[in-house]
Amino acid sequence: MPKPTGISLRPRKEKAEIDSKTDGNSSPYLESRGLLATDVESNLVLEIAFEQEQALSANAILTLAESGKLKLAFPSFVLSEPFESVMRERRERNVLHDSLVKTLNKLQRSEPHRQIMLDLEPVISVLKDAYVRELDLLHSTFDRLLSTGECIDVNISSFREALKYQKNLGLSPQDSIVYATMVTDLMTRSEKEAKCFLSRDKRAFDNEDDRSIKTELESYNCRYIGSFAQGLSFIQHDLQNSE
Repeated sequence: MPKPTGISLRPRKEKAEIDSKTDGNSSPYLESRGLLATDVESNLVLEIAFEQEQALSANAILTLAESGKLKLAFPSFVLSEPFESVMRERRERNVLHDSLVKTLNKLQRSEPHRQIMLDLEPVISVLKDAYVRELDLLHSTFDRLLSTGECIDVNISSFREALKYQKNLGLSPQDSIVYATMVTDLMTRSEKEAKCFLSRDKRAFDNEDDRSIKTELESYNCRYIGSFAQGLSFIQHDLQNSE
């Protein structure tokens, strides 16, 4: 995915009014201004569920949120994507699994190939068991995320702005909704509050030829970071400075 061009979803005056009217019953983002607010999308969940190269950093970020040191937010729109990804991976592995099983059945008839068959048997088991492990990790990660973070719903305002982002920034429909939802959320927070948007989808959100997204994020005191490892470093540095 889960870039503004100076297009504001609401007038800046309205944002100031939101800040001035905020009280103790308002958004949790504005109740504890000393905490770093972090917006994430589905690839944080996938990073952990698929145990990818930055899974440790993604897990550490989630752990910081669970400890109350970090405020985590995510668009409800992206909740189904990790399940779709896991199911797609399962289908692809099933094709490979069935092909290998068929090949092994042929090889076992040949004595010279018997060792090859024995060597490939662990691969068959991995392909068969990977889905169960990924689904278990996905369920546990979702449980942690939903228990700790704030789920941001898509509303008519963010949807209409998403259509503008598609036209003006060339974002895909999915990316534009994710981004518009996040910007709508940023408008409800204090400008004094440090924020960052974490997504490994640099192709969508980190266009070096067009700084529109970074410029708009900076106007909300928010930084885009395209790596969970770099994001964790940024968060830890901010937390140390706030102590």
